[in-house]
Amino acid sequence: MNASCSVQASAALADSYDATEQSVSRLLEDTRLMQSQLASHAEALTLIPTSLSELETLARNLQLLTHHVDRAKVALASRMEADIAALQAGKISTSRTRFRSVEERLSQVMHISPAEVRRWLTVARAITPVESVDGDVAIAHPFVRDAFQSGAVGVDAAARIITSLGNLQAPIKQISENDDEAAVMTDRIESGLIKTAETGTPAAVCRAIKVWEARIHSMGVLPSEEVRQQYQGAFYQGKKFGFHQWLMRVDDLQHEVLLTAIAPEVNPRTKNHELKDAAVGDEPLEPAATARDENGKAVEPPKDKRSLGQKRLDGAIHALTVGLQTGKFSIHGGYQPQVMVNIDHESLERDLKASDRLFRSDAVHSGPINPRVIRQLACNADLLPVVLGSGSQVVDAGNRARLFSAEQRKILYARDRGCTFPGCQTGMDKCQAHHVHEYSRGGVTTLENAALVCSFHHHVVHETEWTIDMRSGVPFWKPPLAVDPNQRLLRNVFFHPEKPEQLALTV
Repeated sequence: MNASCSVQASAALADSYDATEQSVSRLLEDTRLMQSQLASHAEALTLIPTSLSELETLARNLQLLTHHVDRAKVALASRMEADIAALQAGKISTSRTRFRSVEERLSQVMHISPAEVRRWLTVARAITPVESVDGDVAIAHPFVRDAFQSGAVGVDAAARIITSLGNLQAPIKQISENDDEAAVMTDRIESGLIKTAETGTPAAVCRAIKVWEARIHSMGVLPSEEVRQQYQGAFYQGKKFGFHQWLMRVDDLQHEVLLTAIAPEVNPRTKNHELKDAAVGDEPLEPAATARDENGKAVEPPKDKRSLGQKRLDGAIHALTVGLQTGKFSIHGGYQPQVMVNIDHESLERDLKASDRLFRSDAVHSGPINPRVIRQLACNADLLPVVLGSGSQVVDAGNRARLFSAEQRKILYARDRGCTFPGCQTGMDKCQAHHVHEYSRGGVTTLENAALVCSFHHHVVHETEWTIDMRSGVPFWKPPLAVDPNQRLLRNVFFHPEKPEQLALTV
C-alpha cells in the first residue's frame, strides 16, 4: 500500500486553492478523488497484513495529510470571511447576506462548532501577509506560518500558540526596554513553541506555554489598566445547585488580603490548653479530650466535614461580618451598610409547609430568601417590628431592640470561651450568640437560653437535627439518632481543662 499517495493528493488539493486558473469544478473533483482514496485506505487497513512499524509510518503520513487538510480549511475560511465581509459592505451584491459571520455559515454547512471555525480564522489572520502604511509587507507569526504551510503542525496547535503569544504581548512589552527587544523575545518564544509542537504532544505544548508564562510573570509583571478593566473584578454567574456562583479575579495585594482574612478558618486553632500537673521527667500526658458526655466520659467529637472551599468561604464571610458589625464600612445612603431582610411574623415563627399561600420573606439586595436563613440571622440581628395595614401602609413601627447586650456577651464569653459544639476549637472572637430556644419562637434573651456557636455550627443547629440542651446553665449538644442512637448529651471541653468529674451533670 502506497502511504504517500494521500499526502500527494492532499498537497495537490492545497496547491489548487492557490492556483487562480483552476476552476471550481477542478477543486471539487480533487476533493472527491481524495475522499475516494481515503475510503480505500481505510478499507485496506482491515484486510492487508502489515507490521507494526509500517502502521506507525502510515499513522505519521495520515497525520501529515490531516495537517494539509487543515491548511485547506484555513484557506477556505479566510476566503469565505472576505467574501461575506464584501457582501455585508455591498461590494459584491446589493442584496443583504443572511449570514452574520463565517463562523455561523461554516458551522451550519460542516456541522461543527463556531469555536472550531474561529481557530481556523485565528491561524489565517496570523499567517496572512499584511501591508503596512509604508508599503512594507509583514507576517504576524512567521514561524507558525512556515510550520503550518509545510504540514509540520496542525491548526489546533497553531491556534493555541498564536493565542498564547497574544496573551503574553502585554507582559512581554512591560518587561522589555523597547519594541525591538519585545519582538526578539516574542520570536524566541514562538520558535521554541513550534519546535515543541513539531516533536511533542499537545500536552507538551501546553506545558511549554505555562513555563513561558511563569518565567515572564516572575519578572515582576503587573497587569495593565486595560487588562484590569477587562479581567479584574467579582462577577456574578447565576445560581446553581441552590448556591449563588461568583467568579473573582484579584491582583497580588487583593489576593494577600483575602488569604489573610480566611487564614484563621483554613488553619484551625491549635490546642492552647495543656495539662501541667505532671512532674519534670514524667512521661507526657495523653492529649486532653475535647468532648465529653453528660457523665464526664471522654468521647470522640464529630468530625468537621467541611471542604477546603467551604472553610475559605466561611473565613471570608466572617471577615465581612466583622466589618459590618464594627461599622467601619463606607457610608451608603446615609447609613452604615446593614444586612436588611423582610419577613412576616408567621414565616418567622415556624417552618412553612408546601402551599400556594403568599408570604413575605426577602432580602433587600438578593430578593426572595429562605425563611430559615432569616431565622438564623435573627439570632444576632436587631429586629424592627413594623405593623402594616391592609393597604401595606405602616400602622406602627417599634424601636430596634438588641437581642443580647454587651454585658450578656461578656458573661457568655467567660462561660463558654468559644464554640460550644463538641470538639470545635473556634475561639470566642469568631462566635455568635445563639438562642437555644429561638427568639422568633418565643425564646427569651437570657444567659440560661444562650450558647456561643461559630458560623459553621450555627448553620448546623439551624439546618440539621442537632439540638442544644441547657443543663444547669451549661450548653450540651444532643446528636441526631442517625449519629448516636442513644443521643448522649455532649459538651465541648476544649476550652475547659477541668477534671472530668467536675463536668458530670447533676440531675
